Amino acid sequence: MVSKRWDNQLEIKENKKICLNFYEFKVVSKQIASAAVAGQFCMIKLESVYLRRPLSIYHINKKTSEISFLYKVLGKGTDKLASLSKGTKIKVLGPLGQGYDLKPSLKKDSEPVLVAGGTGIASIFCLASSLKKTGKLFYGVKTKEELLCISLFKKLGWKIFVSTEDGSRGYKGFITDLLQQKLNKNNIVYTCGPTPMMKKVISLAKGLNLSGYASLEEKMACGVGNCQGCAVKIGEEYKMVCKDGPVFKISEVFL
Repeated sequence: MVSKRWDNQLEIKENKKICLNFYEFKVVSKQIASAAVAGQFCMIKLESVYLRRPLSIYHINKKTSEISFLYKVLGKGTDKLASLSKGTKIKVLGPLGQGYDLKPSLKKDSEPVLVAGGTGIASIFCLASSLKKTGKLFYGVKTKEELLCISLFKKLGWKIFVSTEDGSRGYKGFITDLLQQKLNKNNIVYTCGPTPMMKKVISLAKGLNLSGYASLEEKMACGVGNCQGCAVKIGEEYKMVCKDGPVFKISEVFL
């Protein structure tokens, strides 16, 4: 079933640099905020940039109707977005896609385990804010200057495990190495981040027969399934990350 979505011209309420090349921007939309759930995303249209840019929803404030996004400046589109000041109007299409299923984490003996890498932390933080219980967060980046939202997870009560590839903070190496040491049969795994990381997370979860969900990252042109450009193998068929996902059951994902 296709969820209701809106294509609105919205005013930027805030657009600030957080660290290194990472930024957060915020808009206000009662329609999007009231309909959006963790795991969904929006497509952002920027002047002079041909294709819209997909951004995971980072935070939803139902009371103020504010929606926040995290992004990393990587190319022309995100560089243009970083240059926009408060008050600038941009077109935002959303909310799009299918979000996380929160019900399994409510089981009495279950413990949610969140695994994030890079800007995948945006989707994962939105999820953490939506869950009714806390658990463990495993968060991997290249260097400590790229760590985002740590204090926010602490306020929510999550137990945090961090890895950096250069060893500047936490475990030196990949976050999946730490994850492998800590997983148990009561865990429900939620993951979002670079494909190599998620491939390993999915393998570990399947090896222990754990249920869980993966939010996949693919290049998108339309965001609604028309261009067929973000097809991935799910189960025995191919589905669109933008329309059928980006969140899929781990048991059905083959990366």
